[in-house]
Amino acid sequence: MLRPRFLAAVIVLSIPALVGACSKAGGSAVKDVSVGACIADPSGGNPVATGQIHNSTGKASAYVIHVKFVDSSGNGVGDGVATVARVEAHGTATWRAVGTLSARGPLTCPLSSVTRTVAP
Repeated sequence: MLRPRFLAAVIVLSIPALVGACSKAGGSAVKDVSVGACIADPSGGNPVATGQIHNSTGKASAYVIHVKFVDSSGNGVGDGVATVARVEAHGTATWRAVGTLSARGPLTCPLSSVTRTVAP
């Protein structure tokens, strides 16, 4: 019977480490990521956001970037996710996220969250 309790303890103690790897606006991983372009498809297809990562840590890291696509009225018009498997310590890389919904007109692409983990 100790095994289930031990497993539960390990899970509970791991949650802060997992949450710490994800950052919302103002977090350290978010500061590593910039949005360079946010482009709607003129024919109404899925929009694309691109940008750059500068790994501010001393370890090679993997990034998962979640962007929101927002129209000129402030309405959300989809989400996009980009993954970059490895950015060397203090290195840079580019990312690209394609929106989940079709959108027209001018858009903005604020970062929703960025997860940075040590790359294997």
